[in-house]
Amino acid sequence: MNVILESFCKPRKVKKIVIILITCWFFLSLYLVPTIAEVKPHNALSRKADIVLDGQKLFEIGSSGNFSATQRAEKINSLLQNKLKEYANSPEELNVAVAQQSDWTVIRVNDRHLLTVSENDLIPGIMAQEQAEIWQEQIELALEKGIKERSPARLKWTIKMIAIAFTLVAGIQFGLFCLKRHFSRKRLESSQRWISWTILAILTLQTLVWLILVYYCTYLFPQTRTWQYNIWQSVSDTFNTEIFDFGGETAISLRRIIILISLGIGWLIFVRWFSQMLKLNILPLTGFESTLQSSIAFLTRYGLLFLGMLLILNGGGIDFRSLTIVISALGVGIGFGLQNIVKDFVSGIILTLTRPIKIGELVEVGDDRGLVLHIGARTTEISHVDRYIMTIPNSRFIEETVRNWHRSGLTRVKVYADVAYDSDRDLVYKALLAAAQVYHPDILKHPPPKAKFRNFGDRSLLFRVVVFIKDPFKEPKVRNHLQRHIDLNFRKYGIEIPFPQRDLNFNIPQLDELVANLVKIYAPSQPKLYYPQGKTESGDHNLPSIEELTIRDEYDWDDLVAAMRGEHGVKIMDRRYGLKTYSKVFLGTEAVSWLIQYEKATLSEAIAIGQLMIEQNIIHHILDEHNFKNEPLFYRFYLDENDHKLMFDD
Repeated sequence: MNVILESFCKPRKVKKIVIILITCWFFLSLYLVPTIAEVKPHNALSRKADIVLDGQKLFEIGSSGNFSATQRAEKINSLLQNKLKEYANSPEELNVAVAQQSDWTVIRVNDRHLLTVSENDLIPGIMAQEQAEIWQEQIELALEKGIKERSPARLKWTIKMIAIAFTLVAGIQFGLFCLKRHFSRKRLESSQRWISWTILAILTLQTLVWLILVYYCTYLFPQTRTWQYNIWQSVSDTFNTEIFDFGGETAISLRRIIILISLGIGWLIFVRWFSQMLKLNILPLTGFESTLQSSIAFLTRYGLLFLGMLLILNGGGIDFRSLTIVISALGVGIGFGLQNIVKDFVSGIILTLTRPIKIGELVEVGDDRGLVLHIGARTTEISHVDRYIMTIPNSRFIEETVRNWHRSGLTRVKVYADVAYDSDRDLVYKALLAAAQVYHPDILKHPPPKAKFRNFGDRSLLFRVVVFIKDPFKEPKVRNHLQRHIDLNFRKYGIEIPFPQRDLNFNIPQLDELVANLVKIYAPSQPKLYYPQGKTESGDHNLPSIEELTIRDEYDWDDLVAAMRGEHGVKIMDRRYGLKTYSKVFLGTEAVSWLIQYEKATLSEAIAIGQLMIEQNIIHHILDEHNFKNEPLFYRFYLDENDHKLMFDD
């Protein structure tokens, strides 16, 4: 039993069932709304009123002469009720008869006039005599039932049925209570959402069972059934009373408004589910990039919402031509009060269509910087590097300058270093460049790292180190790597980093003479140092030489050529073009792909490296007609030219 309940109450199955029910309710309501709409009467006398006995509706009557349908119904209902009370405990029988009186068909109860069948009472296609005979039969059955319900035997049967119903409901309630207790214990063990929803459904079912019991018990007694009818009629009148009039043939009542709101909520839930299904299950099959998929889902969602709301309002009988003034006033309100909201919404549509930013990109707008998580209708969610979520209005991405760190494909990481004025600039340059050339998996070889002398500072020389990476999220890690190795090189080679200093000048007479005398008296004697092998105080204190630093060239052509011609290099083979075969050549497209993969170069940088190899006379186009291009052109290493000539000579 538990397995069946758990499988049935799983969120996905429940959600699908709810969505199906909402969809069926939506289309059924669209079909029924014009039917259940409150048609506006041309006058008050054309309305119908119910003939009721002991809370049970018998038939409807219309107006007659100067009497409205409601006035006639009140008199007839009162007369029937009085007759029933009068003859309930009397041995005499009630006699309902149809008679003709001055060309009018009337119905009498024990020779007392009950009602006259008027033209407004007739159903189309039925004569007055036939209508009166039908009503006569209905009145007789209702009176017989009323007398029977007031008998002692019926009272005993009613009490017995109430006892049976109460026992049955008590058993159902006990079962639901045990079921709720089981899921309540399970909720303490697990915090799954479907368990809470199941408990809520059980509570709703318990309440519904009690309400059904109360309704059934009150329906068995004539008096309580009359109260039921009066309460329901009051509620129905409240919901069916005309509130607004937007033109057309139907009136706008509270019931109509509730139906339209229910349809709107149901359509909103359906569209939300459909857009999620479209985004998660259908669009990924197209192979479009994630941002384009989100844009399609976004436009589909709001397009369906707009279309559905138009259908709902039109099906509800609202005439849009009569809403011109309301729409104009709403436009003025939007222009003043909802200006920012509309601006953000329009900006969201622009972001969706033009896509200046995409999900998963690192962007910076103003002082806010983070990863784009979601582009919504009014706001965009960004994840900050400190792991908190920022919600930014879409209008900021349209009105302000946005820095996108992903679009260029490269991110430049800069580290600044200040050194003392008496430092050797060449030594500082080589120390910085050596630190930048230390291997790190995220630092690109191409473009190569750079070290530059920037400017003269107030109390220091200003240098800068620049490296390039592909993933902007690795910038903090790479920056830390550079700073650590710069600090190691500075400590190793004795390069000083200046600190802020302030000079205070005192103009006190005879202060210098006093300080000199104190130094002579209290200063310790200087020990004499020993300098072996003829060294003096002015000698070198084992300062490192510049040559100790190993600096690599920007491009190590020997290693690059060896790698390209090696086992895992580009495919160098004989290739045919037309009727001619070219030996030991490779394609420009394959070389570009290899440089991107193995040298961690960008596309433009890979093409630039290939062009440099041509300028360095390392490779060339087989016909010397093209520069290096990312095209299926044949290129050959000059090292293979001799083998090619020997083969050609043979």
